[in-house]
Amino acid sequence: MVHKMRPAVFLRKYGRILLGGGVLALIILTTLAAPLITPYDPASVSPAEGLQFPNPVHLMGTDRFGRDVFAWVLYGARVSLLVGVAVAAVSTVAGIVLGLLMGYYRTVDKIVMRILEGLSAFPDMLLALTLASIFGSGVEKVVLALSIVGTPSVARIVRSQVLSIKESEHVESALAMGATDRRIMFRYILPLCVSPLIIRFTTTMASAILTEASLSFLGVGVDTDTATWGGILSVAKDFVITHPYQAIYPGLAIVVTVLSISILGDGLRDLLDPKMK
Repeated sequence: MVHKMRPAVFLRKYGRILLGGGVLALIILTTLAAPLITPYDPASVSPAEGLQFPNPVHLMGTDRFGRDVFAWVLYGARVSLLVGVAVAAVSTVAGIVLGLLMGYYRTVDKIVMRILEGLSAFPDMLLALTLASIFGSGVEKVVLALSIVGTPSVARIVRSQVLSIKESEHVESALAMGATDRRIMFRYILPLCVSPLIIRFTTTMASAILTEASLSFLGVGVDTDTATWGGILSVAKDFVITHPYQAIYPGLAIVVTVLSISILGDGLRDLLDPKMK
């Protein structure tokens, strides 16, 4: 007999994953289809059309340089999502390697953990701002700076998991059978760390999008001629009173994107974390 899940139970279990994942998928599809949705180039400057309020021609108005805000928001999503995914991926990979080494080798733990604690002593935004100022502007440099900021938290998660898992019976059995350290770490320990890493991936992605927007707003992030949400907010800050639409639309885009990723992460946490069941 096939057991059917009640709609209320299904929504309670998967509702946030469907909501967050659905909104995020819609954002991704929209930004990929940006050339089909708007005919304007976000980098196209037309001072004669500057500071226009939303109208049928420019759906979200124009900034002081005459750039179409709607096109800027659509194309800016590409940079934000690219930075978010890249930072989360690099931080996760680097954190996994460091976490496995720290948790498995006590000598490595004493050295690397002190370095990570030193990095963690700085507020994330301050450290990101310092590194971005040192590395300079550019998408790849922002990704590098934010990855350095995000790696310690991932490494500590993996380290804590390794410290508890390496004492388990299946690991001791593998040692007794002559398995190498690399095989034990990647075959017997790492698969048990997947659930917290998936949850941390979404958290890091959301944080990276917010931080990238903040850095671009301050002028130390992505190049100023590249469409970013933080970049349009930086231009809009001088016209918040007279032309508030310039800040409202990119601000809403940031809020909706980060909120959808956070909701997705919360849903995955409730689904994968046995402590939440």
